Amino acid sequence: MRKYINVLILIIIVFVSVVLSSSIGAVNVPFNKTINIFLSTIFKNINGNYTDVQRNIIIGIRLPRVFLGMIVGASLSISGLVFQALLKNPLADPYTLGISAGASFGAGIAIFLSYVIGATFRAFLPIFAFFGGVSTIFLVYFLARVKGRVQVLTIILAGVVVSYIFSSGVVLIMSLLGDKSHEIIFWLMGSLAGYHSHLIPLSLAIIIFMLVILFFYRDLDLMSLGDDQAKSLGVNTDFVRIVLFSITSLITSISVSLTGTIGFVGLIVPHSMRLIFGPKHKILIPSSILVGASFLPLSDCIARTIPSLLFQTGMEIPVGVITSLFGAPFFIFLLIRGKKRYWF
Repeated sequence: MRKYINVLILIIIVFVSVVLSSSIGAVNVPFNKTINIFLSTIFKNINGNYTDVQRNIIIGIRLPRVFLGMIVGASLSISGLVFQALLKNPLADPYTLGISAGASFGAGIAIFLSYVIGATFRAFLPIFAFFGGVSTIFLVYFLARVKGRVQVLTIILAGVVVSYIFSSGVVLIMSLLGDKSHEIIFWLMGSLAGYHSHLIPLSLAIIIFMLVILFFYRDLDLMSLGDDQAKSLGVNTDFVRIVLFSITSLITSISVSLTGTIGFVGLIVPHSMRLIFGPKHKILIPSSILVGASFLPLSDCIARTIPSLLFQTGMEIPVGVITSLFGAPFFIFLLIRGKKRYWF
């Protein structure tokens, strides 16, 4: 019962993060007016005590950005959770398996072609990034197959190798672009600034994939104990691994194609939830989704607010810088904790 109360608390935290992220920025809007704007937008019979400018800032500019952060944060979190369970490794996430590097390479190709051939290719950047991420996981899985079987350690090693290859490709593209490589650099650090007209259908697809993952919570519990024990309890480990790897790869590729590469979300959130809720994925999956949907918008809020507070400027810090500032100390914490006892 206590765990479900904690999930309810997480839902409240999501709402608070949405209000905070929507209210705070270069132009601050009072919290009560932000809530009033939300309510009057949903319920037409409520009279709003706010100006048209405030409504345009909240609904037209910040809310789509916050919504994008929620979707991407949730998808990266659940992807990291699934990878950690399937690979029995607390450091597994989309970066470890090279998916982010593959998507970055695809985006780099699109940016390079936009300068060499024509600016039209820039419009296809999300598509290039998506297929770069998806193709990466298939390449990793192909390289990891040994005598028709895929070993967990082999997947991790293949992911690291592929990640290095694609990262080298990105560096090569940046070298060829010279002074024009700033666009790739900013994309590599991630940003929620761009509005995407296809955000709604892609978000629906991500939500559906998340619900599918939830149906595999029992299989994830058993596979966390080891393939042999899971098989003895009736789990088709090869089928589950292929399905979940495919789904999480799609989710990650969609997310990276929308925002660029944002690191550490898939590492921090799932592991934090394991520390709080324990190993049961029935509660880990929804809690990781909710915390991820709070963590990334709040990180983006910090990225938007710091320059305006310190330098009185409209520039913003890439959100990936903020998540890395949170993630690096947490990564060190995992290493120190790993010396004391095993994760599983």
